[in-house]
Amino acid sequence: MNRRLGSFCGVLWLAFAFGSFVNRSYSSDRTQVQVEDIFGRTITQQGLTLVDWEGYMANPAIKFYVSPPTNATFPATATLTADGVRLYFDLPSTFGSNGPSKSLSFSDAGQRLPVQISIFPDRDTVDENYSLSVQFRGGNGVTQSTNLPIHVIDQDTPQTNLLNVIANFSQDKTGFFTDARKREIVEQAANDWAYFFDGTDFAETAANSENTYIWETNGFVNGQYVLNASAYRGFLLYGYGIHSAALRSGGEGSFGGGFQSSSAGQLPLRRSGGFEAETQGNYNTLGWFLGTNDDDWWRTGNLGGETNDFYSIAHHEIGHALMFNTAYSLFAQAKTNGNLQDPSVLPYHGTNPRIDASDHFNGEIDDASRKGVFGYEYFGEMPRRRWLITKLDLLCGQAIGYKMRATSAFLPLRLISTTFPDGAVSVLYSQSATAHGGIPFYNWEITAGALPAGLSLNPFTGQVTGTPSEAGTFNFTLRVRDYRENATGASRSITFRVAAAPSFRLKAVSPSFTTDRYFHGQLTGSNGQQQTIESSLDLRNWFPFATNVSGLALFDWVDTNAARFDHQFYRGVVTQ
Repeated sequence: MNRRLGSFCGVLWLAFAFGSFVNRSYSSDRTQVQVEDIFGRTITQQGLTLVDWEGYMANPAIKFYVSPPTNATFPATATLTADGVRLYFDLPSTFGSNGPSKSLSFSDAGQRLPVQISIFPDRDTVDENYSLSVQFRGGNGVTQSTNLPIHVIDQDTPQTNLLNVIANFSQDKTGFFTDARKREIVEQAANDWAYFFDGTDFAETAANSENTYIWETNGFVNGQYVLNASAYRGFLLYGYGIHSAALRSGGEGSFGGGFQSSSAGQLPLRRSGGFEAETQGNYNTLGWFLGTNDDDWWRTGNLGGETNDFYSIAHHEIGHALMFNTAYSLFAQAKTNGNLQDPSVLPYHGTNPRIDASDHFNGEIDDASRKGVFGYEYFGEMPRRRWLITKLDLLCGQAIGYKMRATSAFLPLRLISTTFPDGAVSVLYSQSATAHGGIPFYNWEITAGALPAGLSLNPFTGQVTGTPSEAGTFNFTLRVRDYRENATGASRSITFRVAAAPSFRLKAVSPSFTTDRYFHGQLTGSNGQQQTIESSLDLRNWFPFATNVSGLALFDWVDTNAARFDHQFYRGVVTQ
């Protein structure tokens, strides 16, 4: 047997060499500003995940915590900024065309201050990416900067409204709605409400069968009924201008009209109503801001000393016309009781929303968005500018008779895929669990049992990765929680099997003697194994010279070190 072939055969008795998989660490340098989520995870690298819920509504506020560095001097401050005009922090904060800003004050190293961030909705379906900056300044004037990414999941989908709201401006005697922009804003606000409700089963209203009360142009003193000129299916909304000493707009369902009916019979919902727009402005004579760009959401706050946002007021008064008015029997009963009692509202809100004399949910804050709900829009923990539909508003609309569509804000959290294929010792493994619904800034964790040695779970993605180093059957419980404090989440018991290491072999595929003095071999194993070819001159000290980083089953290699070829021995090892 020649020397080269003898050297090659000497490899076959050498044992496997298994590497170890190092678990990921989500800790960070405590001499830097700490940014953590509600689950206690450091998110400086992972960043924040926001969600733009389906439909035009107030999006959930995402809470995180900022802590000072351990080596800071006090008193200290942190200034938070973000680079998106539609982003906003909880109050007190500033916002505008340059994005939001918020200041925090620290008196000692033990403080962990909460911050909330959200994004104003848009009408496209595109995910977005921004950046959050934390500028920390210690009491000694030393500053440091921390930046982290913000990812926005846009859940909007191109869908047609199921509830048809027909805007009718034929009763406007003031000329207010000769302006096409004003008509478009009313139609948009009406459609934004209607998007969330299912009206496909509503029966047609015949021509001249629906009475709707129209106020005179001087305000809420007297008026007259009008009949619908044409048949329609859905809700007939009359929009018209008024001008009175009260300088306020109005909205109501039609007390003199009929109720919607469907295949199930009569519904407690009106077939028509009105929106009365004060021509001079809202509680002033400063006119109206008629902007519709979402980037302009912050420009006015609807207070008495400023030009009011016409979309906000139209949105509010149309809400009265569609549902939050005593023309609706279930709402009227709730108002008599002083609050709205409903089994769908209570689990979300924790209490029964109060109703005041003006048909408003006075004192109520939406749990997800932290904005004031219908009639309480001047309040809340977040900036109070353009008014939006909240999740609590929609649940209350469902409670008074509307059937709600299954839009993303109302989909419960559930596990979708938790099937883990079997693994094998020494073979690289990667498999993700998936979830759907809730607020999708998920936290994944093992609550009972354990993964096999060599594998770890990414708490942000639900991905199990690594290289198993022990065979056997393993049982564990996987839980995912969406981004709500104190949420129980969804859990499932998993059985995961790891087979023994698959064999591999090293063989020569070229002659032992060649004119060019090279040696060509193949290492055959299993897909997922990462392998290395090592050489030695004394069978004691081994040195890698080629690594199969792709983890393919067949690993070709060539040794062209002619000068030392006669003195080398080779082996293949698993390096994961």
